[in-house]
Amino acid sequence: MSAAPVPGVLENAPTRAFLAGRADGSIPPLDPRLPGYGRFRSWFTRPLLSRPAILDAAQTSTLDHDLPLLLRTLQALPDRLFGGDQERFAGALGWRGPGVAAGLRLLSGPPVPLGRADLVHTADGFRLVEFNTSSSLGSLEFGELCRAALADPAFGGFAAEHRLTYLDPMALMADTLLRYSGWDAPGRPVIALVDWVTSPVAVNASLFVDLLAELGFRIVACTVKDLEFGPGGLFAHGERIDVVYRTFLFKTVAEDPAAGELLEPLARAVRHGAARVFSPLNADLSGSKLCLAMLSDPGESDPLTAEERETVDRVLPWTRSMRNADAAPAPGGGTLAGLVRAERERLVLKPSIGHAGRGVVAGWLTEPDAWAELVRTACAGDAGEYVVQRRAVSVAERFDPPDAPDTPDTGGPPTATCLLHWGLFVTGAGLSGGFVKGLLDHEQDIRYLGDGSHVGCVFHSAA
Repeated sequence: MSAAPVPGVLENAPTRAFLAGRADGSIPPLDPRLPGYGRFRSWFTRPLLSRPAILDAAQTSTLDHDLPLLLRTLQALPDRLFGGDQERFAGALGWRGPGVAAGLRLLSGPPVPLGRADLVHTADGFRLVEFNTSSSLGSLEFGELCRAALADPAFGGFAAEHRLTYLDPMALMADTLLRYSGWDAPGRPVIALVDWVTSPVAVNASLFVDLLAELGFRIVACTVKDLEFGPGGLFAHGERIDVVYRTFLFKTVAEDPAAGELLEPLARAVRHGAARVFSPLNADLSGSKLCLAMLSDPGESDPLTAEERETVDRVLPWTRSMRNADAAPAPGGGTLAGLVRAERERLVLKPSIGHAGRGVVAGWLTEPDAWAELVRTACAGDAGEYVVQRRAVSVAERFDPPDAPDTPDTGGPPTATCLLHWGLFVTGAGLSGGFVKGLLDHEQDIRYLGDGSHVGCVFHSAA
């Protein structure tokens, strides 16, 4: 069967080649019941897509340029716009809470190249909808699913024939940790995987710990309250700690009146050179969605270089702060709030500070009266800072529906379409692999958090 383009979907050449093999019966379906998938499935139980997502060589090269540049640009905003004052930067982003000043005073540090870009693939290329910038990122473990797919006869042979490779987010993150923690001693550092005492998100870190252990690290899991600093260094549960890997969000610190007291032992260890933190608390500030509005709307004095501006304008959808939107002018006349009400079906409203898609509202999935009330709330600032972003319309890719039998006599297996949401990592190595998720045969949502969301790993074509 020819691997020709299919009307209604947009797929690159290696993806079409794989699907052609599925349709003519030469490539069987992947089998997640095989032993190679066992460790990943015991950690991640949501349903899997029927195949990996594939980036061709041109897409990989473009993303490897764009995403690290965008991360560096976001991380440069405090210096370029606020004279390096992290507290002033935080205030401009709407960070409030009793622990903000203490957290930034005690555990701020230089930028670390670690983040996850959340993107959709449109007819004009990839578009950035969020950029997460913290060591508390989820899903670094997806290299394990890539290894399982390579061991699956249904994909391993195809990957070898078409020169497909994968980038392991965990291994590349670990290399970045070693480099940016300044580790130069023999062996590997002991890492404390540190949560907050009142963490709002329960995280299954079992596979994370296993993968780091296989890379040669000794891992101690604890909360920030378990850290003790003394003459011998920083300790947790009786073990000396070299590097603290922060799994808690700055948002949690900001809301805790006891933040200064809880962070003080760790801060003292850092000041005395007894331990390092990966990554500093101020790293989370760059992940605020208001930072994207600062990039999208430069104001009278653009802080970006020509290369940065070209990349931002090409990759980032139009994004604006909703602060004072009922008075802020809109392009073409009227107010920004009026424009947002009128163009509901083309827009998304998002809290500036948050995670896991909480509070994100797609206008095209919202009734006009409910949207108007959301706009009023966003303008008033009663519920915190909001941004509005132009909808980036995904193109579809094809996958096997769940439990669909092969039917070669009728043209191969049936297919479902999926509007993928891409989570792609950036480390010191540049583009560092990722994952995809989405709902089969479902209207585009920008969160993909409901039951039935399927996930997959990402491969890259070398040619």
